Amino acid sequence: MTAIATPQHRVSVATAHLHAELDAVTDASVWSMDPSETGRTLVELTRAEAKLTELKARVAAHADDIHLGQEVGASSAANWLAHQTRLTRSASYAAVRLGRDLDAHPATREALAAGDLTTEQARVVVRWVDQLPDTLTAHLVAKAEAHLVGEARHHDAKALNRIGKHLFEVIAPDEADAREAALLAKEEAAAAKSCRLSMVDDGEGITRGPRSPPTTAPRWQDARRRRRTGTWPRHAGRRRRRRAAAHTRSPWGRRSAT
Repeated sequence: MTAIATPQHRVSVATAHLHAELDAVTDASVWSMDPSETGRTLVELTRAEAKLTELKARVAAHADDIHLGQEVGASSAANWLAHQTRLTRSASYAAVRLGRDLDAHPATREALAAGDLTTEQARVVVRWVDQLPDTLTAHLVAKAEAHLVGEARHHDAKALNRIGKHLFEVIAPDEADAREAALLAKEEAAAAKSCRLSMVDDGEGITRGPRSPPTTAPRWQDARRRRRTGTWPRHAGRRRRRRAAAHTRSPWGRRSAT
């Protein structure tokens, strides 16, 4: 991998210094570090990794802005980066996309640049803030982002994702209730519209027809309850079909043994 020849920009100079500092400890043994220092160092390395991720994403987004690699025929800066560093294209595109997302979410970018967020947490914050309704004001959106960034200090990315699912309800409870009521009304109207009952005489004394009545409770819950209590054996349908095959239907609609 080619090092920066003559760094001029502050970011380039800092990157060169970073390489030099890391090269200096390449062969350093860590066996003499006591538990306390080991723990502190591990935490600080994790924070430094977050800072480096933010800086890389910022530079990657800039590379995309200036169409880096176009002069050598690369279709995008992400493809150029993948070729130069042997990253997968999905990873290089993710770096560019993260830079774009952080640019649109300054509070998240600042927290990641300070090492107060992990990369996973930053992606979770961005995802749930972007899913907020467009009708929210900029003040509420900023409040939502700040809320998730604050929660990230106490929860990992998985728990933060669960919190993000209820972000709209926390930030704008009245609007969330109104939206939920509208969605429920829409679903009920669609269910009522699809409810039908059609019957037809088959000419043999039996009235038949498909039915689509509304279900008062989800069928999967009822099925789970029946299987758990033993009132609906797994192979009950198979046994019913076997019994039905042993009988024929009379012209009067009653079953009679053959």
